[in-house]
Amino acid sequence: MAIEDVLFPGIDVQVTAVYAAVEGAVVEAAACGRPPDCPSCGCPGRRVHSRYRRRLAERPVAGRPLVISLWVRRFFCEQAGCRRRTFVEQVPDLSERYRRHSVGLRQWMRAIATFLGGRPGQRLCHILQLPTGRTHLLSLLTAPPVPEQAPRVLGVDEFAFRKGWRYGTVLVDVEAARVVDVLPDRDAATFAAWLHEHPGAEIICRDRATAYSTAIREAAPDAQEVADRWHLLHNLSAAVEKTCVQHRVCLRKQADAERQSPPRRIINPLPPPTLPPTKMAVRTVDRYSDIHRLLREGCSISEIARRLHLDRKTVRHFRDTDLDTLLASSRMGRPRGVLEPYTTYITERFTDGVTSPTDLYREIRDRGYQGSDLPVRRYVAGLRTGTIEPARGAIPSPRKITKWIMLPRGTLDHDEEDELLGVRLACPDIARACDLARTFHDLLQHRRGHQLLAWVREAERDAPPPVLAFAQGLCLDLDAVTAGLTLAWSSGIVEGHVNRIKTIKRAMYGRASFRLLRTRILLRS
Repeated sequence: MAIEDVLFPGIDVQVTAVYAAVEGAVVEAAACGRPPDCPSCGCPGRRVHSRYRRRLAERPVAGRPLVISLWVRRFFCEQAGCRRRTFVEQVPDLSERYRRHSVGLRQWMRAIATFLGGRPGQRLCHILQLPTGRTHLLSLLTAPPVPEQAPRVLGVDEFAFRKGWRYGTVLVDVEAARVVDVLPDRDAATFAAWLHEHPGAEIICRDRATAYSTAIREAAPDAQEVADRWHLLHNLSAAVEKTCVQHRVCLRKQADAERQSPPRRIINPLPPPTLPPTKMAVRTVDRYSDIHRLLREGCSISEIARRLHLDRKTVRHFRDTDLDTLLASSRMGRPRGVLEPYTTYITERFTDGVTSPTDLYREIRDRGYQGSDLPVRRYVAGLRTGTIEPARGAIPSPRKITKWIMLPRGTLDHDEEDELLGVRLACPDIARACDLARTFHDLLQHRRGHQLLAWVREAERDAPPPVLAFAQGLCLDLDAVTAGLTLAWSSGIVEGHVNRIKTIKRAMYGRASFRLLRTRILLRS
């Protein structure tokens, strides 16, 4: 086998010498292919004008840099009307005009820049013995052209440049599972302009953002909008969890009733819990008083937030929550972590007269406690002084109840089914929210979009307020939601690309421009 077949397979060159130099291995070669055509007029070159040497950096060999000393020919252009008098031949798959790197080396560096970016790519190239810098790597990246026609099934979703501050839009060909384009914001006008410039979308998968819906109605009114099923379940889950939070009192009453037992002699009664003198509790009381004073004066939520330098959600939370609940959430010394499952037992034993932290620690250790005795001593000290709220009957958290409700039927174990049944018996509103949520999940799972209106009418009869608000919100986007519950298309592929964009964005440490980010997203799709 000739050395040309090893170093330059399929390339028309003739190797004349190979030797070692200071900069690495050097291969002297000469182009020996057929005469090229003039790049201006296309006339084939026949007469050689001269020869000269080019130095091309090539991919390393045996861990050492490789340099090609390439002899190329310059030809006369014999076409009378051509302005170009001479031209130089280029070796296909090896050399390009004005380039000091071979075609193969440029492909390597372009791939490194696409997947790693500037500085990480430069560090990898240094290890691989590739002579380049971060600026040169990034200059190799050029965004592929955007097709003139939009894909038949288009997916659109937002992603965050900086969460809560600035967002962009990613457009995905759902059928081909690749990114089509990236927009610098999530405004309706920007997306509508893109749809005007790239017509042809027949189905558009989106979330429930109003900006995208407005743009579609304006620029592509004939396209079928499909609301994403995951977002529908997510919104329903939020409504169910809000219902569980609002009716936590029902669960507490049920738990306290179950803990009631025949009267017994209290050896060491617990003192009534008093407000711990903490800064958080004092601040909670002051903030509650200020917000309700301004509410009585007729100030709006936005005005109160502006005066007190608070978020509007915080003002609304203090408006809708009683002071005792706010103070309970602000108490310090509340047990957390590994001790929390044993606080009810410690409270009962303390009431029975077992007040020694050491004895209580031994008892809960025999029951599976794996922590140290310090949290036990702190909790018992809080029970003695009344600065900590005694543990009551354990009730499942709203998030755990929501998980039980939203999981598909048959996936809960026996204990979880029993706990969910107890929650349903304790609160009719949570039971009703559970029935409606599971019915909606069945509609989604079995693609029964034609039954959506019947579900909405059923929810309007006796659904809890959060679930009722969710059902009424579906009516504002009824066609897209019905299509989402009927058709097979969804935004799942789009969400996958959004996660990939997060990885690319974080690897760039926020230093790159939108142009470079868009280029890397399109190249990696």
